[in-house]
Amino acid sequence: MMIIIISLLLLATFPALVTPLGEVLRFPTTPSISNYVLLPNPDFESLISSFSLCAWVKPRHTGSGSSVWFSYQVASSADEEIMISAFSAWDDLFNVNLGSSASYLEKDVWSHYCTTWNLAVRVRTIYVNGEAKKTGTTASGRMLKDGGVLVLGQRQGSRGGGFNTGYSFGGDLYELNMFDKMLSAEEVAGMYNKGRCGSVDPSLLQNVALQWTEFLDAQRNGEVVVKRGTCSQWNLVRSAIDEDLLEHLIDHHPAYQ
Repeated sequence: MMIIIISLLLLATFPALVTPLGEVLRFPTTPSISNYVLLPNPDFESLISSFSLCAWVKPRHTGSGSSVWFSYQVASSADEEIMISAFSAWDDLFNVNLGSSASYLEKDVWSHYCTTWNLAVRVRTIYVNGEAKKTGTTASGRMLKDGGVLVLGQRQGSRGGGFNTGYSFGGDLYELNMFDKMLSAEEVAGMYNKGRCGSVDPSLLQNVALQWTEFLDAQRNGEVVVKRGTCSQWNLVRSAIDEDLLEHLIDHHPAYQ
């Protein structure tokens, strides 16, 4: 009873910190160009000079050799702004690959992935499970282009299309968020250490430019579905609240006086 009351109290106090019941996007394991999620014109204006992209990814065994789960393209294959594969050496930013075997994600297991970048320092870093796996530099003055198409589950051979089953993703995605800043190594590690049922830290909420609920609400094609995850509301809220604050709320709530 106490946990239920505290959970309801926190949900009412901090509603913006809670992801809808741990819902995941599930992509079929049989490769098909029909299965994808489409955001035709995401607002990337706040991301053109600095961003971080983080998600929990669970790739499953498929016939696809590359399993591209994130693709953002502006005009043509020459403008493949962002492309991320689960278990191949493809991890592109501005059509330059930074991927390696160190950034592969384990099949049938949840892994936490982040890529961070900043124009001023021209540094991009790939993190897997809270650890920096690869760091590289980007061209001077090269910014992320706005006005593109974002696709989950396929590589774009042309803007918004040109799919190939050899790149189709099969598996689950959860808590994919894009931030308008280059997250620090400590912030990425903190996100991972909270676990899959964690929520975005309150200190980063103002930096969320594209949040998970927008991907859940986006156009789903083929057999991509939203599945109820294993995280409870209590797990999600508790992870977002500082322990001292939680103790304070308990001590001062009328139910416990």
